[in-house]
Formats: sequence, structure tokens, C-alpha cells
Amino acid sequence: MKTLITLSIICIVSLTGYAQSAQTYFNSSANFYVKDKKVEAMQTIRDGLAKYPNDEKLKALADKMKQEKKEQEKKEQEKKDQQQKDQQKKDEQNKDQQKKDQEKKEQEKKDQEEKEKNKDQQQKDQKKNPEKDKQPSEQEKKDQQQKQNEQDISDKLQKMNITPEMAKKLLEAMKNQEVQYLQQNKRKATKSKDKSKPDW
Repeated sequence: MKTLITLSIICIVSLTGYAQSAQTYFNSSANFYVKDKKVEAMQTIRDGLAKYPNDEKLKALADKMKQEKKEQEKKEQEKKDQQQKDQQKKDEQNKDQQKKDQEKKEQEKKDQEEKEKNKDQQQKDQKKNPEKDKQPSEQEKKDQQQKQNEQDISDKLQKMNITPEMAKKLLEAMKNQEVQYLQQNKRKATKSKDKSKPDW
């Protein structure tokens, strides 16, 4: 009895499998495709086309899937190409930056060598002519002379028991007297006056 039931079930399943229509393959494949199970969708379409090679719906769906697969592959290839270009650009920028850094280091090294060279030259010059550094410049000489003069004047004023303020007042008074004297002494005319002409 059990074997008879088992055989019946197997026959029913087999018959339903053979009875699967082109529409069923189409629907199953479309469901897989919508759920983003593209591999299963393609396999179902292939199975359907194997049984129903002339079915227009299955052919159209198969063509659509192939077209989208090509477009997807094309997009992926473009993406790879873009990534490759971006990477090349990045590599070039890194190379340029490394080159700039290298040039900067070399310039700094040259500058340092130049400084050391100048320093060595100055030391050599100092050893050759040590008196050169000891000699004061013209400005320093002037400053020293001015300080010396101020000190001399200050010493003289202290000896005379006069403060700098009093000395300034005395100088101002002498200056005013000199101006008055010059104004009072008008220049005498070298020629005698012509009496026929006016005085002005």
C-alpha cells in the first residue's frame, strides 16, 4: 500500500514538472530578477528556453537580461577605468610632491652649505686681519666723539658750578643780545645820498 502511494506522488510531481508552462518559467525568472537574484533568473530563463525555444516572452526577457548584463559590465569597466585614472593622477601628484620636497631639501642643504662657507670665510678673514674687527665704524666713532664732548661740557659746567639749565639760559641771553646788536648797527651807505631824490 505504501509503495503505491509513493509511486502516485512521484507520478504527480513528474507530471507537474513536465506540465510547467513557458509562462511559469517567465514568472519565476521575473520574480528572481526583481529580488536581484540575477543568476537564478538567468538559469530559469535558460531552462525555459530549452523546453520552449520559440516562446517570444522568454526570448525577450533573456535578451533584456543579456542587455542589462552588458550594460552592467560596461559600467563596471568604466568604473575600473576611472579608478585607474584617479590612481594614476594620485601617483603623479605624489611624485610631484616628492620631487618638490626633494628640491626643497636640496635647496636647504645648499643654503646651509653656503652659510657654513661664509662663516668659515669670515673666520679665516678674522684670523688674517684681527684688527679689522676691533676698528670701530664711522658711526661708532661719531657717537663716541659726541659722548666725549657732552662729558667734557658737563665736567666744565660742574667745575664752574653751573647747572645745564643755567647754561642754556645764559646762551639764550647772549643770542638775544647779539640779535639786538645786529639790528641796532645798520649798514652805513657807501655812496652819499643824492639830495634831489626822495629819502625812501
